[in-house]
Amino acid sequence: MRTRVAALFAAAFLVVFFLSSITASLTVKEIEATAEVSMGSIVFSLSSPSVLMLPVSLFAMLLALISYLRNNKSAGSLFSLIAALFFLLFMIFYTRETANDSLYRILAEKIKEAGIKFRKRDVGNIDVAYSINCFITLALGFLACIIGMPNISTQVNRRTLRKNLLPYAYVGPHIFLFVVFFITPAIYGVYAAFTKWDMFGDPVWIGIENFRVLFTEKGNTYYNQLRNGLLNTFKFVLYSVPFCILVPLSLALALQEKPRGNKFFQAIYYLPALMSITTVTLAWRYMFFKSYGVMNNFFMSPYDWFTPPYSWIMLVVVTVWWVNGGTMVIYQSALASIPIEQYEAGSVDGANSWQKFIYITLPGMRYPLMYTLITTVIAQFNIYGQPLILTGYSNQEANAVLLMYVYDNAVRNQVAGISSAMALILGMCIMLVSFFQMRVLRRQEIH
Repeated sequence: MRTRVAALFAAAFLVVFFLSSITASLTVKEIEATAEVSMGSIVFSLSSPSVLMLPVSLFAMLLALISYLRNNKSAGSLFSLIAALFFLLFMIFYTRETANDSLYRILAEKIKEAGIKFRKRDVGNIDVAYSINCFITLALGFLACIIGMPNISTQVNRRTLRKNLLPYAYVGPHIFLFVVFFITPAIYGVYAAFTKWDMFGDPVWIGIENFRVLFTEKGNTYYNQLRNGLLNTFKFVLYSVPFCILVPLSLALALQEKPRGNKFFQAIYYLPALMSITTVTLAWRYMFFKSYGVMNNFFMSPYDWFTPPYSWIMLVVVTVWWVNGGTMVIYQSALASIPIEQYEAGSVDGANSWQKFIYITLPGMRYPLMYTLITTVIAQFNIYGQPLILTGYSNQEANAVLLMYVYDNAVRNQVAGISSAMALILGMCIMLVSFFQMRVLRRQEIH
């Protein structure tokens, strides 16, 4: 019974939250402006660091509701406590923000309508007052925690509670980081793709206008950027992924033979993976630059390695050199797990090295190969640092990838809505390609 009541309080928390609001007031030259802003609008204002606590609070209460519905009182009580605490922290820190741009813009418009001219630096603090529903929401969060809390009156119950909560102590930090740095930005990113936003004020909902511009306005700069960036991204994935799989696999097979100094060579092959992409790309750029590059001067080479088609060669070589170490270690582990008896049986049956590789090695590495193929494709779709540092926008943007346009439009040009739409399109492309890969690989596994 108490679990059901706690579930009702958790559900009420989510409902009353979106019925809550705040009242903001600002006084300029004896003129006071007041505005009431709903909590739903504040969640998507994207102009206050304190607002980031609200998605965490909502997500935690949603987990609490699911836990209570599954009769898991320990987890439900824990998540409802987290939700209430994060909402309390929001209420404390949001009122202490001295320069809340979201509220300032709303209030400034009202003051300007009264004919008052002023500068932002002349404005004092914005006073914030919470509606009664905000305090009801906070109370509902703590009540959901208290009512759903399991009985801890005996030592056996306390031991059971610790046992039930121990897994959450291990996964809790990961869940928190996942929500803060992945779920929340992903939700805001999708929302921003349907808005007009300059990254300073509140985003304005415009529906699919950004996508209409990107897909239909042929004379528009963003239309051309999407096509050029997406085409170059697909080119790079097509060029680099096969080598990112085959080169580490070849190195792992060679090191499996245990040649003299194999540990030394393994360390050398893995070393680039420890370096940052900036260090790697700058080192290769200094080595192969046409005028002062070491390699061009030493071999008297006339080629400019940073112009097409050679620039694609350099991008692939640098990428494979940088990422092959981690994939090689995965393949070494997979090769070590294949029983030696299978190779001995193959030798008895007269199989040569190629046949052993096809019929023993590859089937034994099926899952690591599937994993590295999918993750490599996703990683190469997110290419940014290599073309930015090696070529930039030179050669008529011949090597400019989509993430370069995404960053420039968001940060430099301050058209974050268009930038988010581009990023969402890239994300959908990655999802579709990954889904197609998994279907094909699973179908081959069944056959």
